[in-house]
Amino acid sequence: MDLEIAPPPRNMVVKRLHLLLILSFINTGLMLFSELITAAMLPDMITFVDANRDTFPNEMALMIDRTLNIPQWYFLILAVLDAVSVTGLVMMWRLRKNGFHCYALSKLLLIMMPLLFLDRMYIGIGNIMIAVLVIAYYYVLMRGLNMAEADSATEAEADENANNSDNSDSTNESNTND
Repeated sequence: MDLEIAPPPRNMVVKRLHLLLILSFINTGLMLFSELITAAMLPDMITFVDANRDTFPNEMALMIDRTLNIPQWYFLILAVLDAVSVTGLVMMWRLRKNGFHCYALSKLLLIMMPLLFLDRMYIGIGNIMIAVLVIAYYYVLMRGLNMAEADSATEAEADENANNSDNSDSTNESNTND
């Protein structure tokens, strides 16, 4: 006795995809906003910290100095990559497979940015794990949608082939009657 698990209906997959997309829009939008504000405010933050350095505890001052030593272009590159992520999310909302590739590539580049340009202490293992899990879940959802499209296309082709064979049978019968 073979138990075959039926895939979830297409509308359920689309609902799950849209829910994940909404959460990703919120996260990526907030990150994009944060990176643009940080890039714009970095010179003013450096001036403020230099003027008020005596008021910070030593540990906090050290962490603030490390953060303020990150170049402004780094935050701008992060913002561009997050904008590309948002573009990919919009494309996925429209059920375009290219959106997944755009989103996944930009997220992987966002993960690699601290590895390439910053000290290893800026790497967040939790962020990497969450990004990989979200990309994997998007892959599963998009694959489920592609399988549903392929199944419907196969059914349509099967119906068309059945209609064509019925027409050819009736044509053959009329030719034999002549």
